[in-house]
Amino acid sequence: MPGKQEGQVRQKAAAGRDANIAGRDLVIVNVGGAGAEEPAVPGLLPRDMPGFTGRQDELDRLTGLAEGGAAVVTAIGGTAGVGKTALAVHAAHRLLPEFPDGHLYADLRGYTAGQSPAEPGEVLEVFLRRLDVPSEQMPASAEERSGLLRQLLASRRVLMVLDNAATEAQVRPLLPGAGGSLVLITSRSMLPGLEVHERIGLDVLPGDEATALLAAVIGPDRAAAEPEAVAQVRDWCGRLPLALRIAGQLLAVHPAWPVARLVEMLASERDRLRQLSAGDLQVQAAFAVSYRQLGDGEARMFRLLGLHPGPGFSVAAAASLVGIDPEAAGLMLDRLVLAHLVTEGAAGRFGMHDLLRLFARGTCQEVDDQATRDVAEAGLVRYYAKMAAYLDFSIFPHTPAAQAAKLSDQPLLAPRQAVDMFEVERVSFLAVIGLAEQRSWDEQVSQLARDIIQTLILLRYVDDMLVVERAALAAARHAGAPVAEGQALNDLGVVYAELEQFDEAVTCYQESLTIRQRVSDRRGEGQTLFNLGTTYIDLDQFDNAVTAFKNALARFREIGHKDGDVMALDKLGVVYARLGQFDEAITYYEESLTISREIGDRHGEGRALINLGNAYRRLQRFEEAVGCYRQSLAIKREIGDQHGESQALTNLGSANVDLRRFEEAIGCYRQSLAIKREIGDRHGEGRTLENIGDVYQELRQPDRAAGCWRDAAAALRDSGDREGAERLEQLAINAQPQRRHWRRRANRSPET
Repeated sequence: MPGKQEGQVRQKAAAGRDANIAGRDLVIVNVGGAGAEEPAVPGLLPRDMPGFTGRQDELDRLTGLAEGGAAVVTAIGGTAGVGKTALAVHAAHRLLPEFPDGHLYADLRGYTAGQSPAEPGEVLEVFLRRLDVPSEQMPASAEERSGLLRQLLASRRVLMVLDNAATEAQVRPLLPGAGGSLVLITSRSMLPGLEVHERIGLDVLPGDEATALLAAVIGPDRAAAEPEAVAQVRDWCGRLPLALRIAGQLLAVHPAWPVARLVEMLASERDRLRQLSAGDLQVQAAFAVSYRQLGDGEARMFRLLGLHPGPGFSVAAAASLVGIDPEAAGLMLDRLVLAHLVTEGAAGRFGMHDLLRLFARGTCQEVDDQATRDVAEAGLVRYYAKMAAYLDFSIFPHTPAAQAAKLSDQPLLAPRQAVDMFEVERVSFLAVIGLAEQRSWDEQVSQLARDIIQTLILLRYVDDMLVVERAALAAARHAGAPVAEGQALNDLGVVYAELEQFDEAVTCYQESLTIRQRVSDRRGEGQTLFNLGTTYIDLDQFDNAVTAFKNALARFREIGHKDGDVMALDKLGVVYARLGQFDEAITYYEESLTISREIGDRHGEGRALINLGNAYRRLQRFEEAVGCYRQSLAIKREIGDQHGESQALTNLGSANVDLRRFEEAIGCYRQSLAIKREIGDRHGEGRTLENIGDVYQELRQPDRAAGCWRDAAAALRDSGDREGAERLEQLAINAQPQRRHWRRRANRSPET
């Protein structure tokens, strides 16, 4: 377009931009008919979203797409209410200066309640009219109109927004072929068959952006006055932009409401979706449109997935809910992912937005009868119970149950692999126990608790252990099952001991012992006596501990329970070491080590090696101690015991200090420190930093020592060890060379 005409077109495009940005949808077209000197500059873009917040990365990506000289197509996808249209329209307003030949917008009504999706021919007619094609020259067929559109756009830079698309077939005829245009497509479907230059998948907003969006709607002063209530509203909205805007508008039209009132309104999961409604904006209605697009099979799966109590699930878990094979479940999940009703994460894990889960659960309660829900939930509990037992066998392969599984040709995982899988499913295990408890499925609660408690102990999830064992005890008593009650009391005692509530632990063990003696549960007796002895060590009641362990050993040997022998012998060694009788301790440790190797108990072997190394250190046989710690470290790494790995590294570091190998000691301590930080053990982090500071003090580097002690003090204070923190803070202040008592800090076995 030469000279003056081109300038006029650009002026008209600018006028259209200014009008749109100001919120006045001004459409400039050429109404002069066939004699017009220049083509029309179309303008159909809706007004920008007031208070648009966040999405800077996505906006930058879209801006980059506008820089090229070729026709570019991008698809913006995401679930209902995630802000696809708002992003596309906001980006389009920002990009208007880059497209002097105008812009086109169409709502394709792919997911509009009560309306049929727009036909491509219908949209093409509108676009062509905006591009100044007279009625008498309008092609009759959609195919001819599509060709004419491509011809007109080939020499222009036009910005096109195709909003709310349902299928690829709805979009393809509207796309330019050549030229410098940019097309932004939004859809709740991924439109997998559509070839695009860029795909942008929208997730919920990050926490800070979600808070900012809510504050923008209700006003910054009001948000600042109740920050905790604002954060709660944000979280109950699941950081979904549509829900946040509705919540904000509810507050905006009720300026006298405190934000806390809306918190109360949204507190009930049952009513939350109903409350998230403002005028014609409804979260539930937006979800319902997507749901109605599903086929019968996918709709049923979506509803039943709402019954899953955990935050994520596998294909197999979904299959157990629906009662179909995993292959069919995988195909259905893929279709739900394409519809943005389910999200797919790493390693074949799936999830649902919190509000979508509430919608699915509510729809399930409306559509499916109680019998259907009972069958689905029972199948889910069976699936997790079977998985829990399988992982328990794999992590502790020396147990009789695991040996039986091996004999039945059931392939077990490597312990480290099983631990990793347990970590992935841990929250789901807890949630399913809660589900079984709600349904009074007492046997399933007891079974699940029994099969995950050892791994929770191994991984030091103490809070989870308490929840699980209280549920197991309540279920056993409700069912009138004394064997299960004895087991639950025993395991609850272990939890209390981990929490250093030793009196409560002794009470649980004694109650458990009484029940187990009454029902002649010899193995259970030995187990409880062993745990009772362990708590007596913590209480410095060593004579009682020796008696308990020797009685436990007798029960285990009576029934041929070799792994019980390993544990009792190891603990007898610990008691004699605490009494300073290290030769006797070594005798028990070596016998425990021999049996561990005989039965393939890698956990017992690693534990015995650490304790044996501790005894050698106390006898100043440092090289032998180093050898034991190194062997234990290799085993702990093999089986995925991070806590044990960290302790082996700490003890190895201390043995290297004994040998004056200070650089090696620091290396060990730093590896241990990294693990402590990874697992969130602030107290252990503080103790390890103290050790590193001690080495720097020994090396006459007081500044570095003081820095470590200050960091150690902060970690101990965070963990609640105020006395230890104050001691280290004073040590950092003094920061003067002084001989530390390395022997005094000989590490107690973590297994005691």
